[in-house]
Amino acid sequence: MKEKSQFSYSKQIVFINQSSGTLMVDIVNAFGIKYEKLVLITGTKGGEKYLAELSDNVILDKIISYDKSSTLKRIFTWLWGWFQIWLKLIFKYRTAELFIVSNPPIATLLPLFCRNPYSFLIYDTYPDVLISTGICKANSLIVCWWKKLNIKLYHKARNIYTIGNGMAKCLSQYVELDKIHIIPNWANVSYLKPCAKVDNIFLKEQKLTDKFIVLYSGNLGNTHKVETIVEVAEKLKKEQDIYFIIIGEGGKKKKIESMIEENKLNNCRLLPWQPVEKLPYSIGAADVGVITLDLLASKLSVPSKTYAMMAVGCALLCIAGKDSELKEIVEEYQVGEIFNPNEIERISNFILEMKNDVEKLEYYKQNARKAALNFTPDNAKQYLNTYK
Repeated sequence: MKEKSQFSYSKQIVFINQSSGTLMVDIVNAFGIKYEKLVLITGTKGGEKYLAELSDNVILDKIISYDKSSTLKRIFTWLWGWFQIWLKLIFKYRTAELFIVSNPPIATLLPLFCRNPYSFLIYDTYPDVLISTGICKANSLIVCWWKKLNIKLYHKARNIYTIGNGMAKCLSQYVELDKIHIIPNWANVSYLKPCAKVDNIFLKEQKLTDKFIVLYSGNLGNTHKVETIVEVAEKLKKEQDIYFIIIGEGGKKKKIESMIEENKLNNCRLLPWQPVEKLPYSIGAADVGVITLDLLASKLSVPSKTYAMMAVGCALLCIAGKDSELKEIVEEYQVGEIFNPNEIERISNFILEMKNDVEKLEYYKQNARKAALNFTPDNAKQYLNTYK
């Protein structure tokens, strides 16, 4: 990986993703097989160890990092990041091909202000997310305006990629379905893999090697029903062998802390983000891995942690809509069960069943690891193979 350097910027591809991680690195590196001049514009902080794995022919061009600690900071970093990207395109990458990821969400509007050929990778479909989460009404001015622009921009895109059938169906209101490439996300199955409790350094540090672990690792955002986990922990607090671990940061962190303290839950622990090098052990600590999705937006997203949880071989406890794409994955691969956030009794019974029915737990665990082998970094090559 090279820091910014000087060379001719003609016939190069500029990848744009404000929050790049391993998936983005895999995609960019896949293009390095064919293309010599690649740039990644990103604001990622804390993922430097992943970004250090970029191929030597990739230039890293930094912008402001995405800050989701508050709504105001989220909007500011989106807007300022977009403006920084636009300046770079105008002054440095005028003739480059653009590979635009929907992060920030308004990144897909960049082609309105430059003449570069472009492709889209859509992780979140806007303005549809604004409608589904109740932020905007379907007939509001901003939604109608944005949808009209989407039709124009999507038709002019050279390539359009997304990560699931549900999202492709949503995008089909803007462009023909046969123009959309569906490439599922993945996990590094060599780095993330099953780990026995006796060998798990995270569990040893937490002194929990003798516990049945129910684990959530991810954002504690306002749309994530993480409080459901605490409610289940409160219901199962007499089960001394079961322990709940919540790892992450976000707007609901204080609420989760308060719930744990108020209910005096000795079976639930809230931890900050864990170091990258501990990821195989922190996620790998789970007997049951929890995945949450906002019910209103669950058709439009598949959390990347789904593939990480499957890679470490744990049973999945999914809190999401029954019509979500996540449900299709769970049912197709037989890796767990899916629940609504208010089904505390059913969720509790599922956890008890997993603890007591060793054979069924092992069935889900083995299926999860086996399923993960369908979602590996080799998926990144599909972007290169379908790129026009």
